[in-house]
Amino acid sequence: MSTKDTKAQHDLKGSIGSREADHVFRQYLDSTTSVPRPGYNTTGREVNLLTNAYPVTQFPTKNVYQYDITILRIGKEHESLPPRVRKFAWATTLRKSTWQQMIYDGNKLAWSQNSYDQNKSIEVNLNNQAGNDKPPAYRIIVRKSKVVNLQVLQNWLQKKGSFDERVLEALNFMDHLLREYPSARFTAVRRAFFDPAEQFLTFDATMELRKGSYQAIRPAWGGRLIVNVDSIVCAFWRQNTIACLTDAFLKNFDWGRTAKALKQRWNDPNDMSRGIRDSPAWTFASAKIKHLEVKPVFPNCTTDRTFSVRKISRHDANYVFPWTNPATGREEDITVANYYLTRYNYKLTSPDLPLVEMTTKDTLYPMECVKVIGLQRYHHRLNDKQTAIMINHAVRKPEKRFGDIRAAKLKLSHSTDRVLNTFGMKIPDQEIVTKGRLLAAPEIHFANTKIDPRTQGRWDLRGKKFLKTNREPLQRWGVGVFKSPRSGLTFTQADEFIKLFMKQYEGHGGRISSRPVLIDLSGDTHSAVERLFTTTANHFKQRPQLLLFVVPNKDVLVYHKIKKSCDSRFGVASQVLQSAHVFKKQLQYMSNVAMKVNAKLGGVTCKAAPRQASMNRPGCMIIGADVSHAAPGSIAASLTAISVSADLDCVKYMGSAQTGYSRVEMIDEHNMKSMLTPLVDQWTKTVGQGRRPQCIYYFRDGVSTGQFAQVLEQEVPIIQDIISTGSGEKTPPKVTVVIANKRHHIRFAAKPGDMVAGDKFRNPLPGTLVERDVTSPHDWDFLMVTHVALQGTAKPVHYHVIRDDMRHKPEQLQNMINEHCYQYVRSTTSVSLFPAVYYAHLISNRGKAQSQDEFVDSSEESSSEDAHHKQVTAPKPLMPMAKRETHNHLDMWFV
Repeated sequence: MSTKDTKAQHDLKGSIGSREADHVFRQYLDSTTSVPRPGYNTTGREVNLLTNAYPVTQFPTKNVYQYDITILRIGKEHESLPPRVRKFAWATTLRKSTWQQMIYDGNKLAWSQNSYDQNKSIEVNLNNQAGNDKPPAYRIIVRKSKVVNLQVLQNWLQKKGSFDERVLEALNFMDHLLREYPSARFTAVRRAFFDPAEQFLTFDATMELRKGSYQAIRPAWGGRLIVNVDSIVCAFWRQNTIACLTDAFLKNFDWGRTAKALKQRWNDPNDMSRGIRDSPAWTFASAKIKHLEVKPVFPNCTTDRTFSVRKISRHDANYVFPWTNPATGREEDITVANYYLTRYNYKLTSPDLPLVEMTTKDTLYPMECVKVIGLQRYHHRLNDKQTAIMINHAVRKPEKRFGDIRAAKLKLSHSTDRVLNTFGMKIPDQEIVTKGRLLAAPEIHFANTKIDPRTQGRWDLRGKKFLKTNREPLQRWGVGVFKSPRSGLTFTQADEFIKLFMKQYEGHGGRISSRPVLIDLSGDTHSAVERLFTTTANHFKQRPQLLLFVVPNKDVLVYHKIKKSCDSRFGVASQVLQSAHVFKKQLQYMSNVAMKVNAKLGGVTCKAAPRQASMNRPGCMIIGADVSHAAPGSIAASLTAISVSADLDCVKYMGSAQTGYSRVEMIDEHNMKSMLTPLVDQWTKTVGQGRRPQCIYYFRDGVSTGQFAQVLEQEVPIIQDIISTGSGEKTPPKVTVVIANKRHHIRFAAKPGDMVAGDKFRNPLPGTLVERDVTSPHDWDFLMVTHVALQGTAKPVHYHVIRDDMRHKPEQLQNMINEHCYQYVRSTTSVSLFPAVYYAHLISNRGKAQSQDEFVDSSEESSSEDAHHKQVTAPKPLMPMAKRETHNHLDMWFV
């Protein structure tokens, strides 16, 4: 992109605002990411599907005026005001009477049908009551900046004009028009709205769960606008004091212990240059409560304003400061605790608790005296228990989900929305019914049989032999059992499981030539892994091929230590088993373990054979890519991951992972080359038999619509360069780039009465394809459900084709995606996501185990200073995998 283009986009961003909503529409600005829809899939059979989208039957096309808004605190004009304060200032009676019928984005922009040519400012108080004689506290400045032409949006939708900045401005206005009325009535969290008066579920001592109404306006197929409505569940902070919340998430449940934990200091023996360091509890808690909006609440409190938390102070209420006593007029030293007793007649319950420092200069409060106000979203990553509770309340079958969606639509009150009515936007209450296609399932080929899954999307392994079994007979292997009094698993029971597992694996065609070494393990995990490796190697007089570990629980730290040692120290395949499953000795579990072990030893479970038009070109390589980020506030680096098909049927995959700069979504040149080059070289030796791939499918996950162009500009040229290097070809390989996205709110359900469109719960059947009504108006995108929804409502994957050198017919690419979802190597069901992307997810997760630092739970937070330091410092690379003669690093080590 040229400097001129970059400046133009920067100016445009300033003219329409920087809200996250805007980037959704920016994809249309760059024509390089636009692949015209090549037609429609005619294979399979037609089905009728209910969607959670509603048509916009009328929207404004007359010009509106855009204004720049500035809201300042009088006397402290340099301070940045929190959104809540800006909202209250804008909602004052004086503002409403001065500038009428205005839509405000909550930040710097507003729109109106009325023209206010004169730049004007007013001064207001947040207290709207009559007779308020306090001096004005805030100044609102309004300046007309431009005229927004809304007709250009209609022209673009109907293909009578191209997409330019004017269309983007019009879409941005429609987005804010839709949210104006509910934003005034409810608490807005991005595009979702939550009613503070509605019932909520108490999550734990720190959080509560609330149900909200999500809505988003989108340009859509058929040259119209639609509104996507959904019912969502979100976690919010409980409206409690900072003392209670901190005590709860530190799990002390005693303010005295919490005070001691927060104030602990120590010298770091590994880095004396850093001097005395704060306690982990202080670092964790400061990051946790940072930016929370709080209000002083204690007896006789006279402060009526809110504050934003900066961090926990290193002082407690015994801190002494100079104070002018109003009774004597003299300055005296006083502790914070005595100040509250003298000034407010309030005795602090726990003066040993640290104070809370606010972003406002020189403002501190005791933790027990400030309380979280309003609905504030809980942004931090949930632990396993919290996640399970969240899923339990968020997961709903289609009948319930769509009932909640209709209730959300009524809650949004589009028909009685005063703002929509004023501007002339109409959204009926009848959802869109679309016609989709149900694609035929492929035939599943095993070594000894073929099966037809039809519309069930699942099968079992009884009597079936794996299509390809382990490359060499399993001869040198060991089993280590981590003993735990709580697991109750005996050595004899573990031995019985291994005997049955061997029989089960052999029944699926696995080749085993000897029994494993079986030993007890205890103590340090790294030492235990080394002990099993050494014992197995000494017993068989050769390097082990496989190590199995039986662990008593789901301790993530133990799992990562096992994988780190096996992958990076010894270069040996490994499998971790839960003692509870080993104790039960269920044959299905053994078959599932056998699938994973077989893949790690070079085999594959099955393959999908297409029944209809599909794209299965010889000489094509499939690449999947993903970049995962740690929880908000974490200092951990991002993890980039690549998967590459490793056979002609694209069933087997190789993979590699590497660290990237924190929060950077694009894969840089160094990482792409270090990960992809050895995998391409291996593909050339084996699959290509000396030739580089002639065509590439690049499936990319985790990219927002506003980043499509970056994928084409930054990642794809590097991939082409890697493949062209040493190929001898004059032209680079053809590339088809597909973005796979699951972060959306579109849902489907079988239309009542259409018995062939869904299962007994009305969930779409595996193979459901939607190309109309809720897709892009001009570009090639589609939604697919390729799995059986085991719980709740099936979530389709939204595929965007942003480059297609191979010029596919729609059925060629779409049927290929559907078929490949049936050959995921560790499952007896079709999966929801294209396997190359799925494997990239697994590789990224396993990359955590190869960190050079001790594994840190991604939910752990950091201080702002540490986070900033991490942003500008190159991340440590992952420990390389040990490359042994076992070729473990080239097999499916990540499954």
